[in-house]
Amino acid sequence: MSEVTIVNRPVVDISFIVPMYNAEEKFSRCVASLRELEAALPSPRNGGGNLSFEAIFIDDCSTDATFALLSDAAEAHDHWYVLQTPRNSGSPSAPRNLGLRQARGRYVFFLDGDDEVNGEGIRAALELADGSSHDVVRGPVLVHYLGEDRRVLIDRMSPDHDASAAAMLELIAREQSLNCSALWRKDLLIEHQLAFDESVKMGEDIVFTAQAMSQAQSIGYVDTPLFHYLRQPGGGNSSMHYYSGRELRELVTSWQTVEDCFLTRGLSYFELHGEKTINYALRLVFRYHDRGSIGSEDMEDFCDFFVRNSTKLSRLKFADAHVADFVSVVSIRGASAFWEMMRPRLLIAGHDLKFIKSAVPLLREWFEVRVDEWPSEIMHDERQSKQLLAWADYVWVEWLTAASVWYAEHVRPTQKLVVRMHRYELGRSYGDQIPVHKVGAFVAIAPHCLEDMIERFSFDRAKVHYIPNFYQVDSYDRSEADDEGRLFRLAVIGAVPRRKGLLRALELLRSLREIDQRYTLSILGKEVSEMPWIAWDPHEQAYFAACEEFVRENGMDDAVTWVGWTDVRKEARKYGFVLSTSEHEGSHVGPGEAYCAGNQGIFLRWRGAEFVYPEEQVFDTVEQMASHVLRMRDLNEFNVVAEQGREFMKDSYDIGRFIQRVRRLFQKVG
Repeated sequence: MSEVTIVNRPVVDISFIVPMYNAEEKFSRCVASLRELEAALPSPRNGGGNLSFEAIFIDDCSTDATFALLSDAAEAHDHWYVLQTPRNSGSPSAPRNLGLRQARGRYVFFLDGDDEVNGEGIRAALELADGSSHDVVRGPVLVHYLGEDRRVLIDRMSPDHDASAAAMLELIAREQSLNCSALWRKDLLIEHQLAFDESVKMGEDIVFTAQAMSQAQSIGYVDTPLFHYLRQPGGGNSSMHYYSGRELRELVTSWQTVEDCFLTRGLSYFELHGEKTINYALRLVFRYHDRGSIGSEDMEDFCDFFVRNSTKLSRLKFADAHVADFVSVVSIRGASAFWEMMRPRLLIAGHDLKFIKSAVPLLREWFEVRVDEWPSEIMHDERQSKQLLAWADYVWVEWLTAASVWYAEHVRPTQKLVVRMHRYELGRSYGDQIPVHKVGAFVAIAPHCLEDMIERFSFDRAKVHYIPNFYQVDSYDRSEADDEGRLFRLAVIGAVPRRKGLLRALELLRSLREIDQRYTLSILGKEVSEMPWIAWDPHEQAYFAACEEFVRENGMDDAVTWVGWTDVRKEARKYGFVLSTSEHEGSHVGPGEAYCAGNQGIFLRWRGAEFVYPEEQVFDTVEQMASHVLRMRDLNEFNVVAEQGREFMKDSYDIGRFIQRVRRLFQKVG
C-alpha cells in the first residue's frame, strides 16, 4: 500500500505528531488540549496571527473506533489530519515516522495520545527556539495522577543562560528522562536522517532522543511544562505490559546504544543517568516479565550487558535493593543467576500467619519470599522489620491490624503494599489509622466482608479486592469414600466462642437422633476449659454451661465428643457433614474442608454464606438442615452432592487459583 500524502498545506510553526492505537476511551483529553491550544495559537481559520500549528494523528490500525472518532474530531479543524499505518506495527515508531514525513511544521512535537499539550509551555518554547535559534527546546513534565487529582512537576533543571550544547546535553542526561516530547527543529532531523527504529518495541524513544540531541548545535530549556503526562490509576498509561525475551534484548541494546552515542560527545550516560534508568526499568521487568517467552539466548544477551559494563555499573548507587543485588550478582555470574535474581521479592508480615503460611511453598515458585511474623498483634522487632522491608518489592500483611499500619507508614513509593482483612478487624480501629494512600490494595476474603470493609472504613471501592481463602484441595485424605458410617457422623471444627453456635449444632443432633440414634457429633478444636479467658466472661460461661446441660437433658453424652485439635486434612474424611451454625462468619474454612475430603459442608444461614458456598447447602432453619442430612442416607446420592461440592472448591478456591489471584493483584497495583 502506497503512503497517503497530505496535499495543499501551508508551512506552519509546529507539527504535533500524535500516534494512536485503540485509544477511543483515552484520547479525549489529548484532543481537548489541542483544541485549547488552537485558541492560544490561532490558525488562519480563526483569524490568523503570527503563530500556527497542525495536528497529525496517526492510527496504528486500531481494532476499536479510534480512527473513525479521530476523523470526526478532525473535520472541525482545517489543520488537523488523520492518517493510518498500512498495518499494525506494534509500537509508536512507525506512526511517528509517518507523521514526521508528512509534517509541514518548522518544528515538530511528539505527543502521546493519552497526554495533554500545555499551551503556555509550547508558546514559551517556540518563542525561545526562534529567538535563540535552538535545534531543540525541552521543559519539565507535569505528572497528573488521574483518580487522585494529584500533580507533580518533574524533570526541572536550572541551566546557565548561555550554556553550550555539550553542557546542556550533560545536564539533561543528569536531570531528566530522555523522553522524546520536546520541540525539535525539523531540519535537524531531516539533515541527519533521524527517525525512530521501527524494528524494535522497547527503548526506541530514548535512542532517538540521544541521537538527535547529540547532533544539536544549540539546546534550550523553558521552566514550564510542554505537556502533561496523565498517569492512569494502577501505575500505567496502558494495559498491563509483559516483557518478553525479545524486549529484554531490545532494552539493554537501547541502553548500550545511548551510552555509545553519549561517548561520542565525551560523556557517559550510565554515569549521568544509568542509575535511574536501569533502576526504573528493572523494577518493571521483575514484576512483568513473561517467563514462558524468555529463552536461553535472551537471558544470555540480557545478562551479557551487565557483564560487559560491570565496571561502570558497579559505581552506581541503585535506590532499589533488588536492582542493586541483581546488577551485582548478574555482573559476576551472568545468565546462570538470571532466574534466581529475577523473581519479585515478597515479604509476608503479620501477627497470625496461619491462613497464609501453607501457600508459601507455591508462592516461592513465582516470588522470593521472606516472613516477618510478629509475636503478638502489637509487638515486633522493628529493626528486623525495617531490614526485611528494605529488601522487599511487595509486602503482603495479614490482618488489618497494627502490622498493616506500621508497614503503610514505612513503605516506600516504589514498593507495593497489600493488606488482607479477614473479619474481626471490623471491630478494631486500625482501618481508621492506616494511611490509605500508602496502600496499593486491600483484600477481603468474602464478598460481604468486602462490602463491610468499605462501609466501616470508607475505603475507595477501587482499592478493595476480593481474594477468597484457599484450600489445598488435593491434599485431603479421601480414603473413606465408601464408608457408609460417615453419613451418620457430624462434626464442628472450632466451637469457641459462643458466636460459633454450638447450641444450634446440638439442636440439630437432637433432631436427627429422634429419627436415627446412629448420629453423633464430634467437636474438633480446643475445649472450653482450655481457654482461660472464658472464665472471665460470664456470657461465654453461661452459654457453654447451657450447652453441657442440653447434652445431659437429651441423653446425648455418648453422642457428643470433644476431639481436640487434629490434622483436619487427614480427619475430615471421617465426618460426612461438617456444620456451620455460626451467627456470623468471614468465610468459615471448616465446612469447606469437608468438601475437599469428599464430604459435605452444610450451613445455617449467616450473612453472605450463599455467596461463599453452594447456595443449596445453605439453610434457614435447623429443621431444614436435619431434613437434608436425613435425605443423604443413601450413599450414592450423598456422594453425588459431595463430589459437586468438591468440584466447586477446586474451581473456586484451590490454592493454584489463589496464587494466580495474588500474582495478578500485585501486577495490577505494581
